[in-house]
Amino acid sequence: MSIPRNKPLSMVIQRACIQERFPQFKFYPAKSMWLGKFKPSAKSPEYLVEITYSLYNIPRVFVLKPKLHPDAPHIYQESGALCLYYPKDNSWNFQKLLGNTIFLWTAEWLYYYELWLATGQWFGPEAPHNENKSEDS
Repeated sequence: MSIPRNKPLSMVIQRACIQERFPQFKFYPAKSMWLGKFKPSAKSPEYLVEITYSLYNIPRVFVLKPKLHPDAPHIYQESGALCLYYPKDNSWNFQKLLGNTIFLWTAEWLYYYELWLATGQWFGPEAPHNENKSEDS
């Protein structure tokens, strides 16, 4: 793993942004993890979400409850983490706020997931990639 040239935003800054924008999420420092709920629409269930992040590592997002459909698109098969962005397009990097990117993208992913459950079609943004994608590529 190579260390980025720019220094990442501090965890203090990341936590402050998330606390302001997503107060329903609680931070657990021992695990570098936020745990909270999203409800994409009035008719949606509440989704219990875990978001892990530590400096110089990519954020990972997991839906804990309710269990996602086993054929749901845009999930990394090896870990079960949500695929929220295409890593090579630099849409997220260490200089960006998680609360302005990863957290918003998670809520958006859940909205598109519910549309997919209802229609069988993914209406959200997609990047071309092969079936054997890894979380770091």
